[in-house]
Amino acid sequence: MSPTSQQRIENIASDIWEHTQGIISRQTLTNLTEYYINRYNSDSALSKCFNYSRAFIKHLSKIRMQQSILALLPFIEKPKIAKERKMLTSRIIIDSDIQRLVRAIDNSTLPNHKKLNYKTFTLFLAYTGQRPETAARITVKQVRDALKQDPPVLTVKASQDKIRLEHYVPLHPVIIPFLQKIIEKRKDTETFFQHEYFSRWLKKNSISLSKTDDKILVKDMRKYFEQKSDEVGFTDANKNFIMSHGVSSINWQSYKQFLPENVYKRYMECWKGVSIL
Repeated sequence: MSPTSQQRIENIASDIWEHTQGIISRQTLTNLTEYYINRYNSDSALSKCFNYSRAFIKHLSKIRMQQSILALLPFIEKPKIAKERKMLTSRIIIDSDIQRLVRAIDNSTLPNHKKLNYKTFTLFLAYTGQRPETAARITVKQVRDALKQDPPVLTVKASQDKIRLEHYVPLHPVIIPFLQKIIEKRKDTETFFQHEYFSRWLKKNSISLSKTDDKILVKDMRKYFEQKSDEVGFTDANKNFIMSHGVSSINWQSYKQFLPENVYKRYMECWKGVSIL
């Protein structure tokens, strides 16, 4: 037993003696309970006080061979305290947050090719809900191939995804012109986005969130996609599949099947009218 635990037990033993004077009764245990509640603010400290005190009562009943002592346990019980309910999420990301980030990139002193890459990365994440780490692994060839398809749907490989799920990512009409500019004169084997450089730039050029007392992070674009999807009614299995999120159940692994054209159709039914710029 650690010295801290030993000291805690000794303190509790001292409290028990001080408030009972060796007399275990309904009144003395009620007094002890009130003392603990008034003395300790920490939920953890209260739990330890009541747990050790109840353990002492049980031990006393055993060595005295008096079962009647156990009937006093309800008078040395930690009160049930209703915990405050937190908001579903403390980070709310809205259109204007993304817009201000895009403007900050446009107005920066960055070279034009970096402005284009950072801006496209921001919009790609916001319109697709991909994890930044996943998007950072996407190659120029993957984007080039996706833009040739009708409808334009990017295939993320299992090896590129956090949970090893190959999935389809519809490309919104708003981001296609930006994607087309980036692939010009780029090699197929190159990674498409400059994730690490953008993350460093964003740390140095922080943008405040409108509804949350914090700065915008790269991962917030994924949060924006999920919150915006709720707003526009894109809440079915297709959204989870695109995000590669909440898809680990047996039902998903055995029965869910998706075709790129169907995923794109459902996505556009909800996201067609979303124009961040």
